[in-house]
Parts: sequence; structure tokens; C-alpha cells
Amino acid sequence: MGRLSFIGLPLSTRSDNSGMADAVSALREARLIAILRQLAAPFTDAGDLPLPKISTDTGPKNLTNFTPFLQDTKRIRSAVAGVDAEGLLFALGGDCSICVGTLAGLKARIGGEAGVVWVDAHGDFNTPETTPSGYIGGMCLAMACGRGPELDETIADAGRLLREENVVHLASRSLDPAESKNMYSSQMKIYPAWILHRDGFAAVDATIATLAERCDWILCHLDVDSIDPTIIPAVNFPEPNGLTLEETKAIFNSVKATGKLKLFELTAYNPYLDPGEATATKLIELMSDLLV
Repeated sequence: MGRLSFIGLPLSTRSDNSGMADAVSALREARLIAILRQLAAPFTDAGDLPLPKISTDTGPKNLTNFTPFLQDTKRIRSAVAGVDAEGLLFALGGDCSICVGTLAGLKARIGGEAGVVWVDAHGDFNTPETTPSGYIGGMCLAMACGRGPELDETIADAGRLLREENVVHLASRSLDPAESKNMYSSQMKIYPAWILHRDGFAAVDATIATLAERCDWILCHLDVDSIDPTIIPAVNFPEPNGLTLEETKAIFNSVKATGKLKLFELTAYNPYLDPGEATATKLIELMSDLLV
């Protein structure tokens, strides 16, 4: 794959989901970085950003911990903007809300129009008006598109980081009703898991190629709960009928083939649900296949 840089972003935006923040240290201990260093050339380890864990949730019930999220997002933006922009940046979370900071950081570093291929069992497209939980990890893609609470102008110029028509959403199978309505009325392209299983990836490949034509660079976001829980069980929000590892590789390779993949992020692994580290082993094998 050529030049590869890594940054750890142990972000969790709610106290009862803090296990995801420890994915970074757990996968380091499982030798993810050592393996990538052996396989990639050149490889740069930008370290792990120190982010405080949330022990007590604050704020309104429909928008929990928004103030600390903004503070952490500014830290992520600054850290990502400082990483070598040549080659591919691999950002390891944490929960899915790292995307706001990673998008902001890479836009600050290289500019241009971003595209996103979002691979997730969930929509992450709620707003405070539609969310059943107030969880920012379930609103982060909508926030990046300028929906929901206004982002600080130091994070997103003009209130958004991403055009909705520049989103390809793959592998969903658990959308909240109002969230689903917002997604399907937007200009994003949506391929739920059952469509992928039934029809294969020809249409997805064409859609990603079209996305690349109108974007300067692409973020490929992989929430590991997009993969079937019989394969990757150590997640907080497992949903049946997910992707196989081969389907996951096919998606990544389709994005890679555009020549515009600049940012890959992996999120939502919870090491506390993986006592035998079987999931960690599978994820490291998957990352080795995808990133090298």
C-alpha cells in the first residue's frame, strides 16, 4: 500500500460505552502496530492522543456530553492535521464520533472536497430531535453533514464538513425510524446489508467510483459492528446478518481502487467483551490484509 501512518484516538462519548476507548491500547498490546510496522514501508506511528474518559454524563437527555465532545474533537482535529498527509492515515477509535475530528483535521491539512464510505450496522444519522438515546456516537455522521447541533467554527467552516451527496452508507440493518426517514430523504447513497447480500457489490463499486469522480479524497469508515457478530462479537451493539470478512475486504478494495483513499478509521471494538482476545486477533488479521 505504500506509506502508512497511524494515530490512536481513544474517544468515547458516553460513560457506559467507555470500553470502546480502550480498543486502542488493547490492540497495541495485541501487537497491531508491531505487525503493521513490519509489513508497511514506510510506516509512521503518530502515537495515541490522550483523551479523558467520561465518568459522569452531562447535558440534556437528547444530547449527552456535547461539551466534552467538542473539546475532544478539537484535540483530534489538531492531532490529525499534524500527521504526515502523504499516503494513507489509519485512525483507530474509540467510538464512531472520531469522524468529526478526523474529517476536520484532514481538511485542515489538505483541503479539498471529502467523500465518505460509511460501513456500519447503524445509521449514525440521528439528531437531537430524532435520537432515542442522546448518544453522540449515533449522531456523528449527521453532525459532519451539518445536521443537529452546530459545530464550533474552528471545527467546521460554515457548519459542515461533508456534503450529504458525498456519502455512501453500507451494511445498515438497525436504523431508528426518524433517522431512517432522514437518511432516505437525503442525497446519500444507501446499501443496507440485505441488499449487499442479495445483489453483490457491482452497484456499490460503480457508486464508489462515481463518488471518487466528484471528491478530492475519501474517508473509509469501518464500524466493526458492520461485520456479523458470529465473526466479530466484541461490540456494544451487535446486529445479526452482517458482513463477512470477505465482503468487508471487497468494500475496502473498491475504495482503494479509486486512488483517492486518504483516511481509514476503525471503530467500536470493545476489548472488555473479548476475554479470549479472539476478536482482537481477527481484527489484526483483517487490518493486515486491508492496509498492507
